[in-house]
Amino acid sequence: MTESFTFGDRIKAILLPNDKAVAITKAQSGEPIGTQSRVPGTTAPPPPSTPSSSTNKPEPTTPPTTVSPNVRIIIADILMVDKNFYIIRSDYGEIQIEVTPQTKLSESFEFGDRIKARVTPQDKALSIVRATPDESPGIRLEEGLLPSIPTAPSIVIPPESESIPSKNDTSTPAPKTPPKFRTVVAEVLMIDENMYIVRGDRGEIRIEVTPQTSISESFKFGDRIKAKILPNDTALSIERAKPDESLGTKMP
Repeated sequence: MTESFTFGDRIKAILLPNDKAVAITKAQSGEPIGTQSRVPGTTAPPPPSTPSSSTNKPEPTTPPTTVSPNVRIIIADILMVDKNFYIIRSDYGEIQIEVTPQTKLSESFEFGDRIKARVTPQDKALSIVRATPDESPGIRLEEGLLPSIPTAPSIVIPPESESIPSKNDTSTPAPKTPPKFRTVVAEVLMIDENMYIVRGDRGEIRIEVTPQTSISESFKFGDRIKAKILPNDTALSIERAKPDESLGTKMP
């Protein structure tokens, strides 16, 4: 940052795809408001021309090929729709997606809908459709645009009935790892069927209640609750928070 800024100042910022600022300077008076891509497109060099023996006309060259920008696939819940902007919640916090006249929308969306969007590095939506029930929230690069990041191979654990230890195997079987969860103390803002919308020390959280969720009692707006939540925001249990428990999130 070259200086301090206040409300109303016009700034020029260089942002990474995750909306983190690399540099912020004061915009010049002639610079219009807008967003520009700083991702350069690469072009393939034209093939060398070979002179023809029968004519002096130059051989036609192949037009340059433009490489497409990186496209992210974002599956997230809508927090707010503000004109041509969709405010959504992802694993990395809130993201503001711009809807342009070129954006392909499958239908109209509203607060609470889970969407699947193809988004450019400038957070402009190429297309937005409704996510299917089996698609969990997350962000990934569209296949074929960037090399995939290798992941660890999945481990298949056979059922106990199929697990037959060898006679020569004297090792102790590894204990089963309990599911990871976090404990959240927050205030209830709204209860919408199987969703609890609560406010904690880090903002709003949407907690999904399933038939397996253990609920100590009925809750309403303003109640302070203590919930054990899985990484996919599904509640294992919900109970009333004690008076001395402050808003916050902690891991077991």
